[in-house]
Amino acid sequence: MNNQLPLIKMLFLALMVQFGHAQERTVSGVVSDGTTPLPGASVVIKGTTQGTSTDFDGNYSITVTPSDVLVFSYIGMASQEIPVGSLTTINVGLQVDNALDEVVVVGYTAKEKKKLTSSVATVDSKQIENVHMATFD
Repeated sequence: MNNQLPLIKMLFLALMVQFGHAQERTVSGVVSDGTTPLPGASVVIKGTTQGTSTDFDGNYSITVTPSDVLVFSYIGMASQEIPVGSLTTINVGLQVDNALDEVVVVGYTAKEKKKLTSSVATVDSKQIENVHMATFD
């Protein structure tokens, strides 16, 4: 019986590992702003570095366990956390983050407009369209 004990331990360990993998499953869905898909949105398992990003059509797919919480985020949008539980499809509509303030790009950095002490010039896109360039392009 003593020579069978390591074999029994190995079988028990193999069953436990298999049971742990049996709980993993794939969750998929679409991340949008409510109407338009968001390509490049981030989908991360909370508390880990495991994640993925959405494709051009806002689709994603990620392997999770029922106890995981998914964090959905996108630039300019408020992040959203959703517990996985028994869900296999999670479609998310992110909302615009109203906490963002005006940001001014200065050289190679960005600063909030209210923190600038120098003058700031604003160029409208219509002004840029009316500029005539002296090239063949």
